[in-house]
Amino acid sequence: YSAPVLQTKIQNGRAIITGSGDQEEAKDLAIVLRAGALPAKVEIIEDRTVGPSLGRDSIEQGKIASVISMVIVAFFMLLYYRLSGLVANIALALNVLFVFAVLAGFSATLTLPGIAGIILTIGMAVDANVLIFERIREELRAGKTVRSAIDSGYGNALSAIIDANITTFIVGIVLYEFGTGPIRGFALTLCIGIVSSLFSAFFVVRSLLDLYTSKIQVDTLSIGPIGILANSRIRFINFRKIAMLISAGILAIGLISVAAFNKLNYGIDFAGGTLLELHFEPAVSVEQIRGNLGSVPVSGSNRDYSSSEIKQFGTPQDILIRVTESETGTDVADGIKKVLQSELSSNIADNMDWVRRQEKVGPKIGQELRDDAVQAVLVSLVLILVYMAWRFKQFLFGIAAVIALGHDILITLGLLSLLDIEITLAVVAAILAIVGYSLNDTIVVFDRIRENIRSSSNRSFIDTLNHSINDCLSRTVITSLTTLFAVTVLMIWGGEVIRDFTITLAVGILIGTYSSIFVASPVLLAGHERTQRKARDSK
Repeated sequence: YSAPVLQTKIQNGRAIITGSGDQEEAKDLAIVLRAGALPAKVEIIEDRTVGPSLGRDSIEQGKIASVISMVIVAFFMLLYYRLSGLVANIALALNVLFVFAVLAGFSATLTLPGIAGIILTIGMAVDANVLIFERIREELRAGKTVRSAIDSGYGNALSAIIDANITTFIVGIVLYEFGTGPIRGFALTLCIGIVSSLFSAFFVVRSLLDLYTSKIQVDTLSIGPIGILANSRIRFINFRKIAMLISAGILAIGLISVAAFNKLNYGIDFAGGTLLELHFEPAVSVEQIRGNLGSVPVSGSNRDYSSSEIKQFGTPQDILIRVTESETGTDVADGIKKVLQSELSSNIADNMDWVRRQEKVGPKIGQELRDDAVQAVLVSLVLILVYMAWRFKQFLFGIAAVIALGHDILITLGLLSLLDIEITLAVVAAILAIVGYSLNDTIVVFDRIRENIRSSSNRSFIDTLNHSINDCLSRTVITSLTTLFAVTVLMIWGGEVIRDFTITLAVGILIGTYSSIFVASPVLLAGHERTQRKARDSK
């Protein structure tokens, strides 16, 4: 009937529609509007509602988790890197302010996954500083002056930092492209955090260090004990067969769980259905809820939803109901609320506040979301492979990195199946964050391998791999610890809604750290040996 253009906001139920062709057309439109509605059927395929109490609680939990994680990471950096750690902490504070400023500039809605992205950024923001500080320590151990050590440290760390952050940024872009709603919020904060981290490391920290060394003539730099893990000579590659057996064993257990026992527990994001998080005061038992859902009015008939998934969620007062159904619209949720409101009225203190969360995803949109999630992972892996092949001038480095990432994803999915954790959009976001994090570790090691191959041509390839992993060991340990600090805080204080998200992240960080040492480098060795054999056979 029309393509309306609203010139001003709708106030008091009145608005002016412009663009009609003539007076007769305007009259016809007025008749249709007065008749009640335009003849367009609305079918709700996805509906998500967050009650005021849950929203308020989520904001408070996010604030608490953010402050605690910042304090822990800042204290650790100060303890480990002394004055240089203080400089990094100033940059960290500016980094967080910059992220909030950009989000405000975009008028972005800060969701709970978005807060999770900020907290993860806090943990990862120190990574560039750790890389730079460890390279400065190396130069100081080699006997260079403070100014020269800072210049060389920044120069040597540049390529690893750029490569690691670009690949993680690629993951963020893919997640934003294929994600929806809150997951886009996570991707946006992650990408902004990466850019902000690079800016703070290369400009803020460098400026403060240059200011300190130029104003005060110093012979030493307060950067903590420079000999920690400096002389480690662990032959990691020699343990590759043991690591292979461990990985194969965990993969086998996970695959058995997926194929024969728990399978993959898809949440309503992918399986479709209705989810309700309800608050009762005083608390009611799961059995009471189940008993009242034996007869629920839906679309003119009574349905039995007593066998649905019903469990306590967080506190004893909170109940989570998950119904697998294929109805359109919110009839199932409305029916359940109507029954419980009638039967448990004495346990509902405030009619507007007892529904903490309501989600409805139709089966069609669930399948689309599942396809998008698979696409996001595959597109990320392909783009990473292409980028690394271009940067390292060999497909072998890209193939080794992608195999390690595939290892991390499969093991994580297997463990999620064993732990019976729901696969939701938030968990997929965590898996893609793991891809970025694991890749970050792997690229730092590969960058050092590339550097050592150029500088030490007389060393065997196995010795080069072992030497390179040991060179990066201090950075690997520190980065993993700081990120785990942030994720652990998020797991404890972030609330039940994102508990599965944080568990997935914690598992992924541990697996990613392991794979960057015991999977990626051995795969690189196997590829190198295969190339050498082919070269010998062709002669």
